[in-house]
Amino acid sequence: MKTIPAFLLFASSLAAHDLATTDREVLRAHILEEWKRERGMTEVASAASVVQLVAAAAANAANAPQTAKAFLPFTKLDLRADGEFLYVGSNGLPDHNMMVGITAWQQQVPLPQPYFDDNAWRIPLKPVVAKEPAMIKGRFLRGAIALAVNGIPIFNPQNNRGELSYEIGELDQWGGHCGRADDYHYHIAPLHLQAQVGKGMPVAYALDGYPVYGLTEPDGSLVANLDECHGHDDAKIGYHYHASNQYPYVFGGFHGEVVEREEQVDPQPRAQGVREALQALRGAKITAFESTGKDSYKLSYDVNGDKRSVSYSIKADGTYPFHFDNGRDGTADEVYTARRQGGGGGGRPPGGGGPEGMKGKGKGKGQGKGGREGVTGAFLPLEDRPEGPGMAPIQGILDVNGDGVVTAQEFADNAKSNAAKKGTPFAEAMTKAKEQFTALDHNRDGKLDTPELDELAGNAPATGTPQPRGDEPPAREEMKKGGGGERGGKGQAFVALPDQPRSSDGQFMLNSPVVEDLQALPVEFTGDGDGISPPLAWAGAPAGTKGYALIMDHVTPNGDRKWYWTVYDIPGNASSLPKNVTDIGKLGTGFKGEIGYEPPMSKGPGAKTYVITLYALSEPLNVAGKTGREELITAMKGKVIANSSLRVVHSSGGQVTGAFLPRESDDGPGMARIPAQGKGGPPGLVKPSIADTIKLNVYADNWFMLYVNGRLVAVDSIQFTPHNVVSVDFLPEYPMTIAALAKDNADPKTGMEYGTSIGDAGLCIKFADGTVTNATWKAKNFFHGPVNSDTANPKVIQEPLPANWWATDFDDSTWKNAKEYTVEEVDPKQPYFDNDFEGAKFIWTDDIALDNTVIFRTKVEKPGWTPRWNTKPDLDVSGVPTR
Repeated sequence: MKTIPAFLLFASSLAAHDLATTDREVLRAHILEEWKRERGMTEVASAASVVQLVAAAAANAANAPQTAKAFLPFTKLDLRADGEFLYVGSNGLPDHNMMVGITAWQQQVPLPQPYFDDNAWRIPLKPVVAKEPAMIKGRFLRGAIALAVNGIPIFNPQNNRGELSYEIGELDQWGGHCGRADDYHYHIAPLHLQAQVGKGMPVAYALDGYPVYGLTEPDGSLVANLDECHGHDDAKIGYHYHASNQYPYVFGGFHGEVVEREEQVDPQPRAQGVREALQALRGAKITAFESTGKDSYKLSYDVNGDKRSVSYSIKADGTYPFHFDNGRDGTADEVYTARRQGGGGGGRPPGGGGPEGMKGKGKGKGQGKGGREGVTGAFLPLEDRPEGPGMAPIQGILDVNGDGVVTAQEFADNAKSNAAKKGTPFAEAMTKAKEQFTALDHNRDGKLDTPELDELAGNAPATGTPQPRGDEPPAREEMKKGGGGERGGKGQAFVALPDQPRSSDGQFMLNSPVVEDLQALPVEFTGDGDGISPPLAWAGAPAGTKGYALIMDHVTPNGDRKWYWTVYDIPGNASSLPKNVTDIGKLGTGFKGEIGYEPPMSKGPGAKTYVITLYALSEPLNVAGKTGREELITAMKGKVIANSSLRVVHSSGGQVTGAFLPRESDDGPGMARIPAQGKGGPPGLVKPSIADTIKLNVYADNWFMLYVNGRLVAVDSIQFTPHNVVSVDFLPEYPMTIAALAKDNADPKTGMEYGTSIGDAGLCIKFADGTVTNATWKAKNFFHGPVNSDTANPKVIQEPLPANWWATDFDDSTWKNAKEYTVEEVDPKQPYFDNDFEGAKFIWTDDIALDNTVIFRTKVEKPGWTPRWNTKPDLDVSGVPTR
């Protein structure tokens, strides 16, 4: 006969306390079920053991604050408390099945999350009634608003686009789905938990500290007299919310005090993704989700009759092997690597087996198997918690939530705070902060981890010499000149990893007229298009260069290297390669052994970086026969003077977006124009190329549509929040008439937002040709309100939009000029600072608060301009909606 496990008996030495019968029965039934299921037992040791087990549970429950009792049946949770908060540690995976039934799928799958220790959920033990309720409709669209008693976060019933997730097919049979970090969460109250905790217990706690009960009162009676927050007061249990089967599903607003920051309750734990966030897969329906072994899972789905699946495992070494069965499109495999948490050792393994916790205080990466033995699922006062990694925030004020990394938002918030304290101009401070963050973020993951923060503190090499990190492929040392140093150091590092300096000497620079560094490779040069090699150009070659060699390769997450393009014996007097080149230098083989360019054909989800490296050589290479990457590496030893790399990104089936990098001119430094060489067409035909386009960035509070020369060029893809930047490439023709319609969020009947508030607005646009929004633009309002700011009796003034307001010949001569506003007055969100708006001003009418619909117009002259191309489109778009 097996004995009762220690983790269920840890409290047996405590004196038993009396519990309500319902509490005792729920705990007894649940713990015994967990015990038998986990141990594979079919019988209990003895009646005495059962009594001892229940006594332990009773002692444990009585030792916990009232708020903790609803969480106790879920034994994998890590519960702690001080006098102010209950801390709930969870791996973010529920006991029930997941994902089945979703018909609007973003291609995410459930992965465990590090909601432990300083990144645990916290529930106020003594909630404070707010002066004014904070309603959730249209607000708090990011992050959680409540925590289910099984440790799974509950988000707003509206998704971040303002749509009701439940009503558009985004949720599974249990009311949940996975977010952009593969983090599972609910969007409606998990009423199915009522059967596990009992009718007398809540199914969740709002992040303001008040409980959320099910469809009935704790005594089973019907719910009545709910307030606007979908809650009410009770003499026995105090204020509480009630869930519902229709909106608001969870509750309608926060009765208690919460802090709202960046559209979410703050603070709250951060999810940790290991893959790029993906786009919705149209036509997909999830049909099954199952365990295929220890920490291994398979999600099956159907796309218009094509059966597909994603199989993945969670390894103890922090890797996540994925196998994608794409049905008729074949298969693909990827291995993703967990981002290591900084701040000491004992990193919690990412396995799905529950919260094993930390053991010891190791300082290494991922040391310690974890697990505070004997307390899994237990309640312990906070003062009994052993110290562990992440308990002290890295770099103090920067790492707000103490998770060991600093996000771009945390960095920006700190810059804003410092600017306010020092009186530094806001825009200047944010520009500098962006530059600093970009310089420190070597691996371009949008976060600063321990090595990067050490550099900030002066404890590591300078920016140009980033230290290798354990989650990166190892730097290759197979080709060093003159005993050169490490990657990015004094010697020549011959494999350009994504965080290396682009040039080994700061002078020799490789570019392309069709793609900027770290930007998306145009589809023409990938397996999704014509599959031809991209054009390249370079400048600044060192003296003594006799020739060049080129390698394009990619390092997979598990460290394997594939190469797609090798060229050697490029003449020393060359400074460019045209696209689809075959007659300059000699073509080598790709990793498949075929001669010529092998275009990227990424079948797995997520963006991947490919590195094109050009080597300046002191003498010609002596190679014969089929020559691939390894042969070139060997032949180039001792002959490389300098190298330069261009990193391009490809994501199969989706567009990769990146930073906005304006072109200095049509022919930038070392960028000799390479004529377009499109296929087909009569002699003398000149087609525009991507180099002829310019990029524009638009930030609008809240929505816009933009026309250039009477043609619709861009529309804000998000009508309300979150605030975003829209970046597009388009082909300019001068003179260029620009017309933009911008709208602030305002009720058409009252002019107010959120029911009682008066909003503000703002529009900022920058074109890569130097055109920017400023006071020279014309502006006219067509919707004003509430008149006189009267929110008690709101009235509005509206007039219809004029016909053809977007046309080039529309008469705006009687309109007033726009008014410029400062960044401080508009207070834009982080996406504004992440993109290039240098020189552009926020503009609106004279009344940025009450004018809600404004049309802006301007005309850009460029005397003497003529198009380089002589073609015009043949396609007919007359039947396509343009607005």
